[in-house]
Amino acid sequence: MTPMGMKLKLITLIMVCLLSIPSLPHASAQEVKYDWLGLTMKEGTIDLPGGYKLEAKIKHIGGVAAYAVEAQVYKGSMNNPCLTGRGVWAYMEGGGTLPTRAEIVVKENCPFDKGGKILYRIIIKGDESDKENRTIAFDIIDSIYSPDANLTLNIGFPKSKEYDAANSQVIIPVTLRNEGPASVSWVRVLLTWGRLEGEGSINLTQSVPSPSYSTSSSANYSFGGLDVNRSYSMSFTFVAGPGQYKYGNYSVNFLVYYGTKFRYEGFNATRNAKIFRYDPSAFKVVSDSVKLVFGLKYKGRVGNPSVSVVAERPTGDMEVDEGTPISFSFYLQNTGADSAYNITIRVNVNPDLPTEIIAPSSIAGRSFPIVVTKEMPPKARSEKVEFRIVVPKGSGGTIYRVNITAGYFDIRDKYYEATRFFTITVRQPGISKLYVTKTISSSTVPVNGTIEVNVIVSNNGTAAASKVTIEDDFPRDLFKLVSGDTKLTASSLSPGGVLALSYKLRAVRDGIATFGSAKVTYVDPQEGQKTILSAMKSPVVVTIVKPELSVRVEDIPPNVTNVNSLIQFSIYMMNKGNGDAKKLSVEMEFS
Repeated sequence: MTPMGMKLKLITLIMVCLLSIPSLPHASAQEVKYDWLGLTMKEGTIDLPGGYKLEAKIKHIGGVAAYAVEAQVYKGSMNNPCLTGRGVWAYMEGGGTLPTRAEIVVKENCPFDKGGKILYRIIIKGDESDKENRTIAFDIIDSIYSPDANLTLNIGFPKSKEYDAANSQVIIPVTLRNEGPASVSWVRVLLTWGRLEGEGSINLTQSVPSPSYSTSSSANYSFGGLDVNRSYSMSFTFVAGPGQYKYGNYSVNFLVYYGTKFRYEGFNATRNAKIFRYDPSAFKVVSDSVKLVFGLKYKGRVGNPSVSVVAERPTGDMEVDEGTPISFSFYLQNTGADSAYNITIRVNVNPDLPTEIIAPSSIAGRSFPIVVTKEMPPKARSEKVEFRIVVPKGSGGTIYRVNITAGYFDIRDKYYEATRFFTITVRQPGISKLYVTKTISSSTVPVNGTIEVNVIVSNNGTAAASKVTIEDDFPRDLFKLVSGDTKLTASSLSPGGVLALSYKLRAVRDGIATFGSAKVTYVDPQEGQKTILSAMKSPVVVTIVKPELSVRVEDIPPNVTNVNSLIQFSIYMMNKGNGDAKKLSVEMEFS
């Protein structure tokens, strides 16, 4: 390709790209104009926008055997023509090359040759006029007046309104107003109503005016024309509702049709003009609706909460002594499928005992009943509630019943209760009966030998002993404490319980040791401070012994003897002490 050819191709490509770019919109202060197309009139006079009149007649021109439309515009009266001469002519047939259409430029000043603002242009269309029916066709273009009609639907009621009542009478006022600029030829209103969701019904009980036709869910109303800035007023009375504790959503719908005489065809951007065409069947529609909502809080609510009293302490029935303080800890939990409301906790003790609320801090010190929460959703739980009772002295043998009740309501105000029972049995006051035994592991022990002393205390009574102390002693001139202790204390010893004191002694010299009884002191719940000794028929005696051995050799062999001959001698051992000698061994050495 030659350089010139490449250059031409590039220029062509640039032009194609430029043509492909859509033109950008531009702001224009030009006034919007209106075209009224497809107009016709019977031979005679009709009103025009702006207070003018158009007079049009079909004339036969005998000299040329032609027919033409003669048109003139008047302002106010027929004695005030706005066009000089006989007006304009638009030939229908037989005019040869004479124009079939004529234009009248309507201005704000009459006569029009005085100048002034152009209001619109009238195009007399002789070629579309009908001499047989004596009708003249014409258009109005570039008009500052719109042929359109605009009807507004004003509902004097909120778009959506909620009700807490089970049902209600509802009055909905409606106003239809023609905002112009053209008149409305007819009006028809279609009213429908029905349930959107939930339960219940809605019914029309009264309307002003009365409908021309109605069913159980709709009504039709028809009116004549409506001039500019004129109104129709209507009123509709409904009874609606789902019933108590239920949800219902209802709608009332207004669909208004009205005749406009002109049909909108589009917009001419070049002339900044909206195009309308005359159409006796043309109409427009305006609509609106209102919603009536009853019992919204019941929407989707199944209304079956299930609140439980969950005990943390105690977990079951109890048996206690007189004077025992008992703490209770529990919480509430909703295991149902809907919320619980206005939960009230009551605690009843029978026979009656005072209760002291400890927690939570927000209600500490108060008395039952209490409201824990206004609403408890599913799976929710309350704070822990703690309270205390004290079993009084002198109540032995009494059985107390503690009843924790949580009363609550569902979304529809149905009442429920959850209960937790406890039984507290107070023991009859008893006495503690302690028995003490003391044992020593051996009655004989060698010097440096050891013995073990055990003191056992058991409670064979029906009540616990408190402040129990076991004390014992040993002959300290003959023994030394090796391990353990000779004293033991305990805060209490329950019925059937056992305490044990154990220690070990080493004998330091021989002799006879006498061991006394162990002493136990305690407090009996009925008899107070008591002291008992270990059971002993006679003092326990332990002998500390020490063996003393002597050795004597007899039958000594002669000083000389033969090789490989036997020799014989005797060895005697004697224990002169007071204790057994054990694990004896004899060693002899020959040289």
